Amino acid sequence: MANILEIPKKVIYGRGSISVIGSELKKIGNKFLFLTGKSSLKKSGHLDKIVEEVKKYDLEVIVITGIPSEPNVDVVYQICDKITGNNFDGIVGIGGGSVMDMAKIIAFRLKTKLNPIDAKGKEVEDALPIIAIPTTSGTGSEATKFAVITDDVVKDKFIIMGSALIPTLAIIDPELTFTMPPLVAASTGIDAFSHAIESYLSRNSTPIVEYFSKSAIVDIYNFLPEAVLNQLESAKERMAYAAFWAGVAINNTKTTLVHAMSRPLGGIYKIPHGIANGILLPAYLRFNAPFISDEKYKFLKNTLGGDPPEKVEELLKKLNLPTKISQVVREKIDLDLLVKRTLEAKFNVENNIRPVKEEDVYNLFYEVM
Repeated sequence: MANILEIPKKVIYGRGSISVIGSELKKIGNKFLFLTGKSSLKKSGHLDKIVEEVKKYDLEVIVITGIPSEPNVDVVYQICDKITGNNFDGIVGIGGGSVMDMAKIIAFRLKTKLNPIDAKGKEVEDALPIIAIPTTSGTGSEATKFAVITDDVVKDKFIIMGSALIPTLAIIDPELTFTMPPLVAASTGIDAFSHAIESYLSRNSTPIVEYFSKSAIVDIYNFLPEAVLNQLESAKERMAYAAFWAGVAINNTKTTLVHAMSRPLGGIYKIPHGIANGILLPAYLRFNAPFISDEKYKFLKNTLGGDPPEKVEELLKKLNLPTKISQVVREKIDLDLLVKRTLEAKFNVENNIRPVKEEDVYNLFYEVM
């Protein structure tokens, strides 16, 4: 069987590596759309420095700030309305996963003129060049062919995917992550942890991809508490790289049941993605335990220092993250809708190492209520 390792065309990394952005963009084109989040990049001074560096190379840049976390399709249309009449050589997303995902969706929309909803469940075959620059250490979007968006009309958080969405260039500068608030660092870090574990335990896992997933599991478990609780820059740097490794891992295996269940929690009840994954992860490990090979279970047990589900719960509590849905959602839960949306994510459910029945999903949600 022939396997393909899909990764970004070019990856630049290291402290201060953002300084090469101007020269690198010049190799791609002359006019770029920059997308960023609400305020942190501006407040830190990084945004002004980045734009200043880019303009040294006589590049034309349009900057749109204020991309929200967990954006909906209306944001796509609003951005496209603002930039009507412009022809870009590439789309630059500087921010967390939502910003990088938005850059991918805009790149797809501008190139194909298609709506993101029309691409649901289909392979994206074309997009403008995408430049992904993470400012959080979690989603791994800088390494993947996936982009997540929400249709608020039907409260559906869905994925568009395809090799055209893998960034042409990823710049991983850990210094851009140093100002993350502890809660953001914790929740995005757990998202990366879930990516690494799900990839490692997926049906599509291969020996080469496991080098990425295992390395990410080890480093995230060891360095995430230091990055969050002690604010150590050295730990934050390791987290930046580990999130990328986990992104490479899921790009080549896809995620499994945790993500199938967490997306409706975000789409319907607005639970932040990393927090939703964290809540589900211990139950997922307990559910899959009988189907995990002895070798893989031994690796997890040795790395975490004990029973994997229990050690993950301990990690969540250590990071001050919730372990139950009731800790973050006060309204009545529509369990039938959660189960329905979970089972609709067929490629995640079918990638799970243990076959999943409808009653299993009900039981797992009951367990984490």
